Amino acid sequence: MASYSRSRETSPSPQSSGSTGITTPESFKAETNSFAQLSAKWRPSFHLMPSSGWMNDPCAPGYDPSTGLYYISFQWNPNSPDWGDISWGTATSSDMIVWKIDDQPVLSPNSKYDSKGVFTGCFVQGHDGTLNYIYTSVSSLPIHHTIPYQSGCETLSVATSSDRGKTWYKIDKNPILPGAPSGIDVTGWRDPFCAPWPNMSKTLGLDPEYYLFGIISGGIRDITPTSFLYKVNSKDLSDWKYVGPLANFGLNFGPSRWSGDLGKNWEVTNFLSLRDEDDAQSSSDILIMGTEGCLEGNTGESQGSIGPSRPSRGQLWMSGNLRKDEETGSANISYVSGGHLDHGCLYAANSFFDPRSQKHIIWGWITEEDLCDELRHQQGWSGMLSMPRQIYLKTLHNVVSSLVSELSSITSVKLQSEGDGTFAIQTLASEPYQPLIQHLRGSSAVQFSSLGRLSVDASSTKVEFTPENLQAKQWELECSFKISKTCSKVGVSISHSKEYENTTVLAFKPQSEIFTIARPSFSSPDTSMLINSTPEVAPHTLFTVQDPNSGLESTETLDIRAWRDNSVLEVFVNGRTAISTRLYAAEETFGMRFFAEDDISGAGTLRASHNGATDLQFANLWDGIARSARCLFPCSG
Repeated sequence: MASYSRSRETSPSPQSSGSTGITTPESFKAETNSFAQLSAKWRPSFHLMPSSGWMNDPCAPGYDPSTGLYYISFQWNPNSPDWGDISWGTATSSDMIVWKIDDQPVLSPNSKYDSKGVFTGCFVQGHDGTLNYIYTSVSSLPIHHTIPYQSGCETLSVATSSDRGKTWYKIDKNPILPGAPSGIDVTGWRDPFCAPWPNMSKTLGLDPEYYLFGIISGGIRDITPTSFLYKVNSKDLSDWKYVGPLANFGLNFGPSRWSGDLGKNWEVTNFLSLRDEDDAQSSSDILIMGTEGCLEGNTGESQGSIGPSRPSRGQLWMSGNLRKDEETGSANISYVSGGHLDHGCLYAANSFFDPRSQKHIIWGWITEEDLCDELRHQQGWSGMLSMPRQIYLKTLHNVVSSLVSELSSITSVKLQSEGDGTFAIQTLASEPYQPLIQHLRGSSAVQFSSLGRLSVDASSTKVEFTPENLQAKQWELECSFKISKTCSKVGVSISHSKEYENTTVLAFKPQSEIFTIARPSFSSPDTSMLINSTPEVAPHTLFTVQDPNSGLESTETLDIRAWRDNSVLEVFVNGRTAISTRLYAAEETFGMRFFAEDDISGAGTLRASHNGATDLQFANLWDGIARSARCLFPCSG
């Protein structure tokens, strides 16, 4: 459960400002004077969300093989677009594409032990065929890592279904755990995740047929953020035995700008063991966690905000090695490499292993934090889930360099010598769930446009998609650039005005190894209705590899994939850098232009293999993809 209510309480009140990135839609009320218009103005089409109300963390993703149904729930206040009275909304699907969203909560805060909220949890299928939700039951508020923790305010509870998810009841043993382990001053203790973990079974010498493992996220005050590890009786999901803290990296551990800040408190931690899709012998144990209490700072170009702002937190991942502590019998994980699962407004990611596709699938909460309270209240809803994503290990072999940084300094990759002066680098990669993408592209109403190989240096003519190619607020873009040694900036500008005065710009600056999304803004910052449009910033680089036979070197192309769904934009760069953001001042689209700039002085020469001009290799555009998504989310009511 993301502790959003506390960050909202402490965020600054909206105020007028002329500073960069804080903008005010003065004409909003005049243009949208009915509730229907207000609700639809920024509402996405193919991102899963309820019809109204507040929503945040994804909860309990899973699959029931007996019915062939997928499940995903979410934190929901059906009565208000503000955080509070947290229940679980839920949705089911036979294909993870078309979802049926229940119009009533599946779990509500109606018991003494969860009277203040049914917080985040997980999905576990029992040996007896039951379906089970294991969740954090909350009896007292407020809860936040910055204030003293009230013992017993968060407990562990189970809801079960014996009729294939038609009805759910909270078991009589609730709460199955009365709170955090005794003798530890915790900063939080919530968001259970429970699954088989064969590598942990091997580390602790436990029978994987008998034990599942559970982790509950939080931290130890003034010492470290962590997840508390439990062994769970697979035949009795109410039987949890504490093993010990899984991690102890200290406060605000941040190996480099490539890896983020592990903060002071963790939320919604998941564990998984991933095998490299190209090398079945290579696997890594991965933690995915929301990190609270991150230090103020950025990757070089992000600007501060005095209006609606995001809390100091991150959505991170890390890979590590498991080790048993022989003295305590517990287990811990070391830090090998890590990075941002998403560099933008996505948080509280939750995952499961899909036995049908054999993929690890993950959702995140796309927040509404860039929008001021007044406008959020007017639209009547807040937040949605990201597109489901496939996550996997990606390895590049025979790597000799990055564009600028020394390979050993890039802590978001696992580096291994290949013995001939080259290296293998392995990292976590992600992309949207591919059957969903094919579905969105598949409608006969979708307009497909493409560009072939063209030079995009300063001397080239305009390389673009015109307004005839791009008319909808829902589209997919796929493009690739071959950058030159002197390239200083390359990307795509998406226009929201006829003369490109108001744009969304996706840009890579090779010499600083930074990828940015500059967002469009409204022009009149003189009322209280503020919108945060500061740029999104992420470290990114390209790698040069050497052919082991010829010795010739070649540098990766810059590959950008982006999906717009009205006010939501999800961007993936070379599979390993993901950025989610919100576009509020992008009412119309008047085309896209592809560009590149050179450092003609040569002072910024890169470790790249291409001596010629920067080229656009190709660009593919699917416009109007929401036309095939109109019936994706029918409500049961």
